[in-house]
Formats: sequence, structure tokens, C-alpha cells
Amino acid sequence: MYRTIMVPLDGSSLGEYALPLALGIARRACAAVELVHASSPLGPNVFGGHLDAPALGETRHDQLRERARAYLDQLGASMSDRWEIAVKTAVLDGPAAEALCEHARASHADLVVMTTHGYGPLARAWMGSVANQLVRRLPMPVLLVRPHAEALDLLEEVHDRPFEQIVIPLDGSELSEQIIEPALALGALMGAEYTLLQSIEAPVLAYAPAAQASGLDEQVLVQWRAEAQAYLDQVAAGLRARGLTVHTRITSTPPAIAILDAAQEQAGLIAMSTHGRGGLARMVLGSVAESVVRRAGVPVLIQRPCGAPAPVASEAAAAEAGHAR
Repeated sequence: MYRTIMVPLDGSSLGEYALPLALGIARRACAAVELVHASSPLGPNVFGGHLDAPALGETRHDQLRERARAYLDQLGASMSDRWEIAVKTAVLDGPAAEALCEHARASHADLVVMTTHGYGPLARAWMGSVANQLVRRLPMPVLLVRPHAEALDLLEEVHDRPFEQIVIPLDGSELSEQIIEPALALGALMGAEYTLLQSIEAPVLAYAPAAQASGLDEQVLVQWRAEAQAYLDQVAAGLRARGLTVHTRITSTPPAIAILDAAQEQAGLIAMSTHGRGGLARMVLGSVAESVVRRAGVPVLIQRPCGAPAPVASEAAAAEAGHAR
């Protein structure tokens, strides 16, 4: 199950919106929560110049680290006292994504919970770019939470049972199926039900004469739907044999829209892999996952499956720099 849940924070109120969900999971799993902040060295100032001297930069960086440590310690102490949860804190050095990835692996975190947006006075970085890098590079699942406009009181609010339904998009590939066990581990804490979802988009047979294309398209779509239903039924049967409540759903809506609609209807959680390409669903989960994370109004549990390529360091740095612009 879960032993340690890591929560990256950037010092902003937006970043803290991950905490009620992390606390709720930790309470049910009897897990520890680790609050982590990455303190990057200061670079050129906002006007395009450089710091007057290296010593000034080091002094300012030390001040920010102490400020971050005080922030995490105070937050951790108040949450631990209020919710009777073991809370640890860590201030890391280095670029945010790199430092957080290394720490998550070294600390053997079972789950990372963080918001999709934030711009904190401590981190000096947009949380969206950091979340993107962690999802692409970490071996453990990452649970992403979208912050909202309402005020947050961490001493009064904890999501004890934040969801009762989990939507799991599948595309017929083994890569996409690797999210099932992480979804079940999280769902077991909540007594959740599961919906296995596939999106089948209508084929376009451009090689056929116009008079025949419509009929052929419909025949292929019917065949694809039958194949997809048989596949989902097979996966669902295995889960139902474990005593779980599992539903199946096939739609002709574009994949990202289908996933978002299903989650909104059920007010639950989305669990999906970052990679997958199935002959049944005719969709690539990588691009779909990115769209879902950007637009979802519910938490998204996402994981890079084993066997999917991780970005090399140069690609990761370039992506992070691009998001920070």
C-alpha cells in the first residue's frame, strides 16, 4: 500500500491545494506525508542583467532556503497536530524537476500528490512545468489536483473520501493497462467503483468510392465496437473476480472529451497511463493524457508505464525551460 506520500510545494496557496487530498489518502492508508520544496540557485535578474556578485546570490539563496524550511516546518507541524498524521519535510537544492525526481526515488515515495498550477515566492517557478516533468520521468504514480478559487483552510479541510468513482481509459495495449493496479490501490482506500472506458472514433476510408464509403465506415465502426466491448468485458471480468464493482463504457466521442465527460458525470477521479497505443481504440494515450490533465476538473492519477521511454536529461531541461517562459 502507501507508506510515504510526497507533496511538492512552491510556497504558493495554489500549491497547497494538493494537501487536503494527500492528507485524506494518508489518513486512510496510515501513511506519512513528506512536504518537499526545491530551492533553485538564483540566476539572472528579471531585468536581464546578472547579480552584482556571486556572494550576493549565495546569501539570497541561503535566505530563501531558510524561508522555505520555516514554511514547511510550520505547515507540517500544524497539520501533524491537527490531523494526527506523520509529516516530514525536506528542502532540496537544484532545479525543481531534477531535484524532486531524485528525491522521490531516493525516499522510495509510493505516491506523489501535487497541483497542476502554482507560482510561488519560494520556488520562483511555475508548478505546471514541474508536474509535467515528474509525470514524464518518475516510476511511481503522480496524482494531479487542479486548484480552485475558494479559500483553503488546511486546519479544517481534509478530503476524507474525495472520490467514489474512478474512470480508467484503456486503448487495448499493455502499456495503458499498467495504470490499473495503481488505480485499484487508491480506489481500495475509498471503496471506489471503476469504469473502464474506450473511445472508438469513426474510421475514414478515403480509398473507397464516395457511394460506398459511408456503408463501409459503419461496418468497420461496428466491428471495432464489438472488439472493444469484448476486450473491456475480459478486463472487467478479471477485476470483478476480485470482488470489485466494474462498469464498461464505449463511446464514439474523441478520447479526451470522452474521458472528461465521464469523469464530470461521475464526479470522480481519472486514472490513466501517459503512453499506450491500442489496435482497438485507435488512439495514442500520450497526447490524450496531456489534454486531459490540462482540462480536468477532477484529480488525475497518471503514470509513465514500464517500457515507455523516459525523456533524456537534455529533453527534460528544454521542456522545463520552455514552460518557464
